[in-house]
Amino acid sequence: MTTHSLDACLQLVADPHRRRIIHHLRHEATGTTTVDELVEQFHRSGSDFKDGPPQDRESLAIQLHHVHLPKLADHDVVEYEHRSGSVRYRPDEQVETVLDSLPEEVSLPNP
Repeated sequence: MTTHSLDACLQLVADPHRRRIIHHLRHEATGTTTVDELVEQFHRSGSDFKDGPPQDRESLAIQLHHVHLPKLADHDVVEYEHRSGSVRYRPDEQVETVLDSLPEEVSLPNP
Protein backbone atom coordinates (compact mmCIF):
# COMPACT_ATOMS: atom_id res chain seq x y z
CA MET A 1 0.00 0.00 0.00
CA THR A 2 1.27 3.42 -0.99
CA THR A 3 1.23 6.41 1.33
CA HIS A 4 0.48 9.84 -0.11
CA SER A 5 0.58 13.25 1.45
CA LEU A 6 -2.80 14.74 2.22
CA ASP A 7 -2.25 17.38 -0.48
CA ALA A 8 -1.49 14.70 -3.08
CA CYS A 9 -4.63 12.78 -2.10
CA LEU A 10 -6.77 15.90 -2.32
CA GLN A 11 -5.37 16.77 -5.75
CA LEU A 12 -5.93 13.22 -6.93
CA VAL A 13 -9.59 13.14 -5.89
CA ALA A 14 -10.31 16.76 -6.81
CA ASP A 15 -11.60 15.71 -10.21
CA PRO A 16 -15.07 14.08 -10.38
CA HIS A 17 -13.94 11.72 -13.15
CA ARG A 18 -11.17 10.29 -10.95
CA ARG A 19 -13.55 10.00 -7.99
CA ARG A 20 -15.97 8.09 -10.18
CA ILE A 21 -13.20 5.78 -11.49
CA ILE A 22 -12.10 4.97 -7.94
CA HIS A 23 -15.68 4.45 -6.78
CA HIS A 24 -16.44 2.18 -9.73
CA LEU A 25 -13.34 0.06 -9.08
CA ARG A 26 -13.93 -0.11 -5.32
CA HIS A 27 -17.36 -1.60 -5.96
CA GLU A 28 -16.40 -4.04 -8.71
CA ALA A 29 -16.17 -7.58 -7.32
CA THR A 30 -12.84 -8.14 -9.10
CA GLY A 31 -11.51 -4.61 -8.67
CA THR A 32 -11.02 -4.45 -12.43
CA THR A 33 -12.69 -2.77 -15.36
CA THR A 34 -11.89 -1.56 -18.84
CA VAL A 35 -11.73 1.87 -20.37
CA ASP A 36 -14.72 0.91 -22.53
CA GLU A 37 -16.78 0.08 -19.43
CA LEU A 38 -15.80 3.37 -17.80
CA VAL A 39 -16.69 5.32 -20.95
CA GLU A 40 -20.08 3.62 -21.05
CA GLN A 41 -20.76 4.35 -17.38
CA PHE A 42 -19.62 7.98 -17.66
CA HIS A 43 -21.58 8.54 -20.85
CA ARG A 44 -24.80 7.12 -19.38
CA SER A 45 -24.57 9.41 -16.37
CA GLY A 46 -22.96 12.39 -18.11
CA SER A 47 -25.75 14.81 -17.38
CA ASP A 48 -24.87 14.57 -13.69
CA PHE A 49 -21.65 16.54 -14.12
CA LYS A 50 -21.84 20.14 -12.97
CA ASP A 51 -19.81 21.30 -15.98
CA GLY A 52 -22.49 20.02 -18.32
CA PRO A 53 -22.63 16.81 -20.28
CA PRO A 54 -19.34 15.10 -21.06
CA GLN A 55 -17.88 14.90 -24.51
CA ASP A 56 -18.86 12.20 -26.94
CA ARG A 57 -17.62 8.69 -26.20
CA GLU A 58 -14.42 9.11 -28.23
CA SER A 59 -13.46 12.35 -26.48
CA LEU A 60 -14.25 10.82 -23.12
CA ALA A 61 -12.10 7.77 -23.89
CA ILE A 62 -9.22 10.04 -24.92
CA GLN A 63 -9.56 12.03 -21.69
CA LEU A 64 -9.52 8.83 -19.62
CA HIS A 65 -6.57 7.39 -21.56
CA HIS A 66 -4.42 10.51 -21.49
CA VAL A 67 -5.37 12.33 -18.30
CA HIS A 68 -7.24 10.52 -15.55
CA LEU A 69 -5.98 6.93 -15.71
CA PRO A 70 -2.30 7.94 -16.08
CA LYS A 71 -2.65 10.28 -13.10
CA LEU A 72 -4.19 7.51 -10.98
CA ALA A 73 -1.49 5.09 -12.19
CA ASP A 74 1.27 7.60 -11.36
CA HIS A 75 -0.02 7.60 -7.79
CA ASP A 76 -0.26 3.77 -7.72
CA VAL A 77 -4.03 3.83 -7.20
CA VAL A 78 -4.59 1.80 -10.38
CA GLU A 79 -2.63 -0.43 -12.69
CA TYR A 80 -3.45 0.71 -16.18
CA GLU A 81 -2.56 -1.27 -19.29
CA HIS A 82 -2.85 1.23 -22.12
CA ARG A 83 -2.81 -1.34 -24.94
CA SER A 84 -5.55 -3.59 -23.59
CA GLY A 85 -7.48 -0.83 -21.82
CA SER A 86 -7.62 -2.86 -18.61
CA VAL A 87 -7.70 -1.05 -15.28
CA ARG A 88 -7.06 -2.75 -11.94
CA TYR A 89 -7.65 -1.06 -8.60
CA ARG A 90 -4.82 -0.93 -6.08
CA PRO A 91 -6.50 -0.09 -2.78
CA ASP A 92 -5.01 2.92 -1.06
CA GLU A 93 -6.17 3.47 2.49
CA GLN A 94 -5.35 7.16 2.56
CA VAL A 95 -7.17 7.92 -0.72
CA GLU A 96 -10.17 5.89 0.45
CA THR A 97 -10.20 7.71 3.79
CA VAL A 98 -10.25 11.07 1.99
CA LEU A 99 -13.05 9.92 -0.32
CA ASP A 100 -15.07 8.45 2.54
CA SER A 101 -14.79 11.73 4.46
CA LEU A 102 -16.39 13.75 1.65
CA PRO A 103 -20.10 14.45 1.66
CA GLU A 104 -21.93 12.00 -0.62
CA GLU A 105 -22.85 14.65 -3.18
CA VAL A 106 -19.15 15.53 -3.56
CA SER A 107 -17.64 12.06 -3.27
CA LEU A 108 -19.71 10.52 -6.05
CA PRO A 109 -21.76 12.12 -8.76
CA ASN A 110 -25.09 10.31 -8.99
CA PRO A 111 -24.95 7.33 -11.34
